[in-house]
Amino acid sequence: MGDQPSAAQVLLTRPRGRNEALAQALRQAGLAVIEAPALAIERLDTPRPPAQPGDLLIFVSGQAVAAYFSTRTAPWPAGAWAGAVGSATARALRAHVPPDRILAPADGLPPDSESLLAVIRARSLSAGQAHILRADQGRDWLADQLRQQGWRVACHALYRRVPCAWDAAVCARLAAPEPLVLLLTSLEALSAIEASLQACELDWPPVLHLVTLHERIARRLQYRYADRPDGVLHVTLSSPDGAALFQAIVAASRQLL
Repeated sequence: MGDQPSAAQVLLTRPRGRNEALAQALRQAGLAVIEAPALAIERLDTPRPPAQPGDLLIFVSGQAVAAYFSTRTAPWPAGAWAGAVGSATARALRAHVPPDRILAPADGLPPDSESLLAVIRARSLSAGQAHILRADQGRDWLADQLRQQGWRVACHALYRRVPCAWDAAVCARLAAPEPLVLLLTSLEALSAIEASLQACELDWPPVLHLVTLHERIARRLQYRYADRPDGVLHVTLSSPDGAALFQAIVAASRQLL
């Protein structure tokens, strides 16, 4: 009997606390999983803006939702709007905000500022006070667009993303030629991984299947492979919910065998 092909390994890089359920499901499906967060989330002790009727509070991530409502006990005020950049963030908001006051891109649309802005425009909201709740660093594109439409915009840093330094073993596994599926969900995580690889004097592997949420992340990594004649990068775009990520990773792992 010939040797059976080994299962493709999966490298999950989301912050601690967001990999475990997905990792368990993937292991039950027969995949080998490495949990290696590329970023750590640290909440900041900064003021949380109160929601007032007519205000628009935009949450850029589930971390922003958790950080904001960790100190808020009052019910969501009538007339205030909550915006979410993606479906996963919208689901987190439903524990705190009435569903009819949540603005979010429909399932299947990119979870990004561009998609959310289209939803805001479609509602024809009267421009008033907008608060963007985010990390200490992030894109200013949405804030600029809202200001151009007459909104008063304030950005609030509720948490920060701290790069995690991978040890040599994890870096060596990523750089190895064996099949690997990489889940990568932010540009900051990509930068953190590259810093770890450089510290270990290693490079991206010759063949990689990337599962990600947005084309911007894929394009950044495609630039790294563009000048490598031996490099092959496969990309699968997925929505951020657990079921979709599971299906995308399983399908990607089958392509590598």
